[in-house]
Parts: sequence; C-alpha cells; structure tokens
Amino acid sequence: MTGYEVLKQMRHAGKDKRCFIKWWRKENDFVDYELVDTFLANLKPDHEFAGFELLTLEQMWQELHRREPRRVTVGQRHGEKVIRWQHMAEDGTMREEIFPFAPKAVMTVFDGETRGDTMA
Repeated sequence: MTGYEVLKQMRHAGKDKRCFIKWWRKENDFVDYELVDTFLANLKPDHEFAGFELLTLEQMWQELHRREPRRVTVGQRHGEKVIRWQHMAEDGTMREEIFPFAPKAVMTVFDGETRGDTMA
C-alpha cells in the first residue's frame, strides 16, 4: 500500500484516542512506531508500506513495558500519573527520569529504550 492509501484509510478511521502508529514495510525487515502527527508530517504519497496499526496511549505503554518491564514503570507524583524510567546516562551513571504519562513522553522513552531496534 502507498502512503496515499495509508492516509486515506487513516482519514476513514476518523479521529479518536489512537495517537500512535505501528507500521511495517513490504520487506518485513522491521516494525516502526511513531506518534501519528510525526508520521503524517513525514509521509509521502509514494512511500510503500505492507501495513499499519493505530494504537492508543495505553496500547503503546503496554508495548514499551513489554520490551522493558524492569526499568520502565508507571507511578504517581503530586497526584499525576507519571512514567519512571531508569537508564544508563551518557556519563555511565544510572539515572531515573520522570515524565508525565503522555504520548510524547512514552515515545521519548520508547525511542531511548529501543535505539531504533523495533522488530516485533
């Protein structure tokens, strides 16, 4: 399917709480995850895809947590739902970062954890 066809199907699906897209190429050599807005900003009508799936924030969180159940957790801070991410900083020390439980933050942590290795 082409980028044009993906866009057409996404428009037909309508707006809802699905703010992420999981997509894969015809070569099936990798699966990628992006915020829908980022995907659409870079989409070209002639791009080729084998398929895609739209995901909610909760579904994307489950994918992230499946990949790294020990260092990525959800908690509360000042009455707000947050993501706690423990990871190795560039200086070699263990670091904990806290993000709001929001699409952009989930994507930031996901990208940091996967480093582009997103095979399903």
